[in-house]
Amino acid sequence: MKIKRINLSNFRQFYGKKNIIEFSTDNIKNVTVIHGENGVGKTTLLNSILWCFYDKFTTDFEQQEKIINNDAKAAGVKTCQVEIVFIHEDKTYSATRIYDADLKKSTLSLFVIDNGNYQPIKSELRFLNSVIPEDMAEYFLFHGEGILELQSTINRFRKAIRDILGFTLAEKAIDDLSIIKNKWNSKLNKINSEKTKFTKANENLNICKRSLTIKRSELSSLNEKYSELMTQKKYLENEIVNCKIEDASVIKKQILDLSKNRSSRENDLKREQRKRQKFISDYGWKVFGLEISENSLDFIDTSTLTGKIPAPYDETLVNDIVATARCICGREVCHGSEEYETIQALLDRANTAEIRSNILKARSFAQTVGDHAQVFIEDFTSVNKAINKYNNEIAALSDKLKRLNIQLDNIDDKKLNVLRADEKNVSAKLSNTEVSINQLNRDISILVSNQALLQREVDKNVPQDKESYSILQSIAFVQNLIDFCQLRLNETEKESKSLIAKDVNDILNTFSRKDFSVKVTDSFSFELVSSDGDVVAKSKGERLLLNLSFVSALIKMAAQRSKASGKFLQPGTVAPFIIDAPFGELDETYRKATAQFLPNNSEQLVLLLSSSHWQGAVGNTIQEKIGSEYILISHKTSAQGSKPLDEIKIDDQVYKQSKYKDKFTGTSIMRVK
Repeated sequence: MKIKRINLSNFRQFYGKKNIIEFSTDNIKNVTVIHGENGVGKTTLLNSILWCFYDKFTTDFEQQEKIINNDAKAAGVKTCQVEIVFIHEDKTYSATRIYDADLKKSTLSLFVIDNGNYQPIKSELRFLNSVIPEDMAEYFLFHGEGILELQSTINRFRKAIRDILGFTLAEKAIDDLSIIKNKWNSKLNKINSEKTKFTKANENLNICKRSLTIKRSELSSLNEKYSELMTQKKYLENEIVNCKIEDASVIKKQILDLSKNRSSRENDLKREQRKRQKFISDYGWKVFGLEISENSLDFIDTSTLTGKIPAPYDETLVNDIVATARCICGREVCHGSEEYETIQALLDRANTAEIRSNILKARSFAQTVGDHAQVFIEDFTSVNKAINKYNNEIAALSDKLKRLNIQLDNIDDKKLNVLRADEKNVSAKLSNTEVSINQLNRDISILVSNQALLQREVDKNVPQDKESYSILQSIAFVQNLIDFCQLRLNETEKESKSLIAKDVNDILNTFSRKDFSVKVTDSFSFELVSSDGDVVAKSKGERLLLNLSFVSALIKMAAQRSKASGKFLQPGTVAPFIIDAPFGELDETYRKATAQFLPNNSEQLVLLLSSSHWQGAVGNTIQEKIGSEYILISHKTSAQGSKPLDEIKIDDQVYKQSKYKDKFTGTSIMRVK
């Protein structure tokens, strides 16, 4: 979709019925530039598009209920409207939204334009959502400050990716399937209300599953919060290192180095503690069996073999003597004689092959217990020495860090004191968040174990009647669908995260002055990473460059997915990138870089710029890509006095952006190119 024209009639600052902008739809000169100073109507223009399509505004758009121009209202006008003419799949459409002050509501009309004829389209919102889905719209219409704060809100990056990928429909399907599953469960419990063991176990299982879902969601949010706090902490640390107080900078560098070493030692300590725990789990019990194994060997070697005839001759020998009535010495053994009874009695104490085998196994096992016990004691002693070593090193590093932090706090500088206070505040939040994360992990572990136990209890008491069996089959089928959908979403999300990171890295590698790359964490935080792998604290300019790169990559992905087939995910879209004041926090180098990559990553780019953003690098860099250019002129009924004319120079011509002692107060549109 490309916007061809917009016409604002008595909408906010725009007085009158003919406030028209013709946007460039050229594939090469794909940039439309709209110049305007603050308060003249750049943000209004951006919001007029959002309002026309979806009857909503950006969150920073003030006094949203007052959209009829004041002068028009004073003249008795009770309506305002915005018309947008756009091209989609080689057809031209017109969308018009009209607000009626008497009715206090707006209405949308949508037409396809065929040879000048306007043919109405039914289901306007459904059609518009197929052209540019409402969930995606906020990433095509951006206020500069909004794009700077894109990463400051938990989950924004992840939400953006999921919206652009069209997750909304799939997630709605999962929610609907969950509702269906809960209804089946309720019915199952109802028809088995008398089977208390099953219904109680099934109810507890469902409660456990819901608790697990909530806990995992809380954990995800906390992990994202932790990632953001770490970014803030690194930024503050970087500010202290780069402050102009030499002693503070040196001390902070030492603190960071020591903290890094302590963190490494703490990881070593955790590794050895895990190793010790595994030793105890695998071999610890054999230490308690060492004395038993030694005693049992003595017992087996002496008393258990006394008075026995060695197997396998034991039973066979005695039975042969009894059967032939003749001893191995040749003497006759008569039935009932004293000799006969003595030999017969040997069977009661004879070693069978099975007994002999068990004795050998017992001796072997006892020997193994003894050997493993000795190995365990040696390994356990070794790992304990390592644990003590790391504990001592951590204690020594902590002591040094404590002394250095005291030295840093004793430096008398207001700016440094503020930075240190902010750093301590963030560190405290990090510590509390980490405690909460650890507690949630423990809670989740317990819930997972409980779920397994409850599932076994349900399975053991599951009803056997035909109706219950049918319902259980339905529940299982719905759960399989939910699991499949979630798996598909997770796989798609993971793949797209890597693709977007690649696109962002391509932009940064080309335009960033520093050797940074982007790393996407599991919690979808986009972090700048140095060549040695350390996370780098971002300045405002670098954060804005990163966010602009990210949104450009999103728009590119949306365009690539515009022809996506299949019914699982909502297709992407080709749409204009309309951005208000994107260069505020960028220096000249980054402004030039942004002016280069934005047109190349957008099918249609609309820039709303103040003169301070336009002059210099931006104007010089983007000039050859401009296909359409306008100035927003501010009109005032008052005298000029000492107020400026707000002049702007475009193509060697100077334009005045303010007019005084005029017939109305508001904004008009002047075409430059």
